[in-house]
Amino acid sequence: MKSVVRVSSKGQIVLPAAVRERAGINRGDALAARVVGGKVVLEPLGKREVADWLGVLRDTAGIWPDVDPDYVSRLRRAAQERLEERQ
Repeated sequence: MKSVVRVSSKGQIVLPAAVRERAGINRGDALAARVVGGKVVLEPLGKREVADWLGVLRDTAGIWPDVDPDYVSRLRRAAQERLEERQ
């Protein structure tokens, strides 16, 4: 199935209903987004994975005010990648 979507000025896209239905994506679901081989891959996260990821974000928010923001971003990205590997 191939659908064409457009990216808004805010970077948002709308997934067509047929794509959401086929992938089992429902309103309010959290999706992990990553780039694989030059393609954007969206994967639904289970409730436990969402709780784990939100916990990482909550626990690390603002705890390193004197640390390079790029370093913190890399740490958060690494945590997200580990989360995705567990799926």
